[in-house]
Amino acid sequence: NVIKEISDKNITYARIVRASYEPNGNDFFSRTEDELQIGVLNYEENHKGGTHYHNRPQGFLNETDEILIVQEGSARIDFYDIKGVYLKSTEIHKGDLIILYLGAHNITYYEKSRIMIIKKGPYNQELDKTRIVGANNFEIKIDN
Repeated sequence: NVIKEISDKNITYARIVRASYEPNGNDFFSRTEDELQIGVLNYEENHKGGTHYHNRPQGFLNETDEILIVQEGSARIDFYDIKGVYLKSTEIHKGDLIILYLGAHNITYYEKSRIMIIKKGPYNQELDKTRIVGANNFEIKIDN
């Protein structure tokens, strides 16, 4: 699938947009309720979108979604529930985009890789991340 969800027990942990994805017109990969909205806009030459600004979202933003774009290389992402119980893994390759939602994750890089990351801030590398010790003892289940 060119757009794939990583889910377990009705919880979505990630959404992957494969490099082979070809949008038909304008298309958003993220869900309507996501705090980060990601999509592709396709317009013909000389199209004018109209002068506008974006209203500030109402309510409190509290999700910690992040987006990874594989620019070079490949990797395996292991998904866990919030308690550190392993769920499944998937592989990402050059050109893939992945939106990480709930739960925990670990990334194992297969080769030298360059990943662009997009996340909301402010962000403190030491204070805003909880490490789950001992979560790497499992039999890998690749879900591509």
